[in-house]
Amino acid sequence: MQRVQPDDAQFLKALEDVGMPRDDLTASGGVYFALVDALGAPLGYCGYELLGQTLALVRSCVVPPVHRRKGVGRKIVGQLIEMLTAQGVHELYLFTMDADPFFARFGFEVMARDAAPDAIRATSQFTMECCDDAILMRRGM
Repeated sequence: MQRVQPDDAQFLKALEDVGMPRDDLTASGGVYFALVDALGAPLGYCGYELLGQTLALVRSCVVPPVHRRKGVGRKIVGQLIEMLTAQGVHELYLFTMDADPFFARFGFEVMARDAAPDAIRATSQFTMECCDDAILMRRGM
């Protein structure tokens, strides 16, 4: 995976194309990556916000439609989980509108928003109006 800046034009376009929020990327302190092909062209993106030493919020995972159904999402999310585990993260959270079956394959489980820990409640994704109907998921490591 290759690190990308939160204001990377291709990353922002990929998020915009699928209607994902992007206004808070630079303010969130998130770290973002692209899975790239042999020529360095991005195939998909994913990132995280570290919230303390052992908790992280998975952010902005997106695979443009042209690269879907090729294992890109599985690969990038799997690598992100491995990297965060190696860094000592014990809990991962994420918000999704419709990809809960995909994330369930990685051990994420749906949880009630009102059961979210304070660190998750303090994130911009928890409070953004566009994410009010998003599903909250958790994965222990």
